[in-house]
Amino acid sequence: MMDERALTADARDWSFLDTVGIASDRGVPILRFGHYIDFALQKATSLEMREAMADVIIEYRQIFNEKLTHYIPHNGRGLSTLRGVDYDSYIRKLARKPDVLKNDDGFEATLFGYPNGGDLDDPTIYYAEAIGETENRKFSSINIYIPASWPESVGYEHYRSLIGRWCEKLKPAYGTAGLSILFNEGRQGLSDRLLAFPIAKRFPGLDLPEHSRWYARMNRVRKRAIRTINWLTFIDDGLVSELGGQGKLVEDLGTLCPIYSYSGGIIVQAGQRPELGDVNTGVIPKAYQRVSRVMQPIRFNEYQRPLIDAPQPLDSLEETINWVRRFD
Repeated sequence: MMDERALTADARDWSFLDTVGIASDRGVPILRFGHYIDFALQKATSLEMREAMADVIIEYRQIFNEKLTHYIPHNGRGLSTLRGVDYDSYIRKLARKPDVLKNDDGFEATLFGYPNGGDLDDPTIYYAEAIGETENRKFSSINIYIPASWPESVGYEHYRSLIGRWCEKLKPAYGTAGLSILFNEGRQGLSDRLLAFPIAKRFPGLDLPEHSRWYARMNRVRKRAIRTINWLTFIDDGLVSELGGQGKLVEDLGTLCPIYSYSGGIIVQAGQRPELGDVNTGVIPKAYQRVSRVMQPIRFNEYQRPLIDAPQPLDSLEETINWVRRFD
């Protein structure tokens, strides 16, 4: 596995990111790189929506079937092998199970892939999780990791079409898809986040998927707002209206950032291909800057606690705000 020194802002094929990772001082793998897809869902307690969430997880399993090796059973605490499991039937049955409000027990489905064997405590570039919250919370979510080589091999139009099809099913309030740091999901700690900080700070095109913190916060404040933007940013018709309507967005974004409609919202594409950028060399992706500027009125800015962790003596709250505003 190569280290972060392999990262370069001007690559024309991101497939090499599949082999890039970062280890701790003791040589333990901690971070990987690839694509992160984030769907924020509202009113996800209906049977129709739960089945749509299951459909997306099942399609992800079908796409990466040979790479996926483990799942977490409902109310399970650890990974179980997929070998011999009719996962599709299992997940569809879970999606139809009524929520238990007393225990705040909703719908969950999680997949992991360790195609080459090895240590299951190492980070993986194959991961998908659906969390269907009960009516006690405002937002549910789906979070997905995809290898950087996959869009390169199938084409970015195919990738965008897949996101559009999933948006049609899920009707997300908002979400993103694009290049990202990939954490060791389910086992990340402070040391992981501190290791990720300077990389995220240097390469603005990399997302930092702190979805657990983000959704806990948004379910607490119960506010509709986007966390950030990426190569693809999707928002529902309500947020489109808050920005002045699709016609105004087309005018403001221009041909550099095309808009693709789906039933219930739009997908905004920041340039022809995903970009990393590099603050050290003064390269900030112009298309990302334009999308960020247009989306700024619906961005969450009222941070009272940090979303990301920065090493001392830096202030984590201040660095969170700096990262959120990195394209401003």
